[in-house]
Amino acid sequence: MHTRTMAPRGLRATALGALMAAAAALGGCAATYSEKLQLAHDQAAYGDYDRAVSTVNALLDVPTAAAVPEDWTANTGLALLERAVLLQAAERHDLSARDLQAADEVLELLDLSKDPVATIGKFVYSDEAAVYRTTPTEKLALNACNMLNYLAAGDLQSAAVEARRFTVMRTYLDQSDQGGNGRLGAFLAGFAFERMGEADRALRYYDEVLAAGPLRSLEAPVRRLAARSIYRGEHVKALLGEAGAASPAQPAPPAELLVVVSTGRVPFKVPERMPAGLAIGIAGTLITGDADVLERLAGKVVVYPALVSPPSPWRSAPSIDVDGRAAAGELLVDQGEQVRQDYERTKPMILAAALTRLLARAAVAEGVRAATRDGGDGVQVLASLAAELTLVALDKPDTRSWTFLPAEVYVSRVPVEPGPHCVTVRLGDGRSRTWTGDVPAGGAGVVVVTAPR
Repeated sequence: MHTRTMAPRGLRATALGALMAAAAALGGCAATYSEKLQLAHDQAAYGDYDRAVSTVNALLDVPTAAAVPEDWTANTGLALLERAVLLQAAERHDLSARDLQAADEVLELLDLSKDPVATIGKFVYSDEAAVYRTTPTEKLALNACNMLNYLAAGDLQSAAVEARRFTVMRTYLDQSDQGGNGRLGAFLAGFAFERMGEADRALRYYDEVLAAGPLRSLEAPVRRLAARSIYRGEHVKALLGEAGAASPAQPAPPAELLVVVSTGRVPFKVPERMPAGLAIGIAGTLITGDADVLERLAGKVVVYPALVSPPSPWRSAPSIDVDGRAAAGELLVDQGEQVRQDYERTKPMILAAALTRLLARAAVAEGVRAATRDGGDGVQVLASLAAELTLVALDKPDTRSWTFLPAEVYVSRVPVEPGPHCVTVRLGDGRSRTWTGDVPAGGAGVVVVTAPR
């Protein structure tokens, strides 16, 4: 005759209560930052940028876009980035520049040059408790986005200051081999210094732009600048060799219009489940070399921040008309692809961090099982399961990112006669935007159209 040891009623009740509390925690988590931003995404999708700004104002706990939060949280810097793009889309360039500058002062780079798995584990599995850290692409795009604000306002000096900030960050990323594409920032910096009469500096930036491939809109400016500069970078030299000798020196650049159209939104993060065995295959040796440990994880599931593309209303590339005549535009940069490259570079580390935390949860559950051994098998199972469920609920991945960062940026440079001009940009969703203004002799008008939807 066998006897079965029954757990005392109090212990069974305690374990069951813990399990129920864990289940409640799993189902009753507060909305994440990304979920709170969904309404702004919906409003921007209809082109209602003012209402989207108001929604972000509520997240920032400020009454209007003219206000900056006094009390900063872990999400404030990122929310200011989101609002800055929406303000730029609403052509409120002064407020957009202010938000970007304020965010830049508090947002640090997610530096993976040292101890990458631990860094990812801290800032990707933070339950949004840590201050958001930007990716290389986001950090470079911040400076580029602000250069657009200053150029649209005709403030070359501020654009040049922002260009120097961009250069410092791009140099650091190059030296630490962390990726990040700065083609947009280099193009805008080159334009600012060209218009300030600094031919050498402008050509250095344009050489960086051309390193990523030819650009029709730079052919004439590079030839013109080369007539006043001895600088000959590899890609500038190649352009001059293909297009002929530099143009004769000119006393001043011609009047022209620069049109920059930024459309769409970059991919964003969502929580997703993956079998631990598949995660191990991607993370590889970043997790552990202990085959026995890896085998024990094979039947479990990890939750990690996966990257997905937002729905897009764009049916075609934007078209540009200047004074009723079509102007040639071209894709300068695909920031959506850059975001994907950043993510793929860090994905093995993200999954390694997820697996490391899975191991930690399993160790805690085993410890609870051992501590409740005297209560019988039922109590052990319930208590260890409750402990692991609670840790799972607290260990959700951080899905924050700069979601309103435009995906594609198009440019067009059009020489014009001094005087009034009209620019019409027809967006790929059937809508259009119109700019009118005067271009002085030897000056430039900068038209910035941002449509993050």
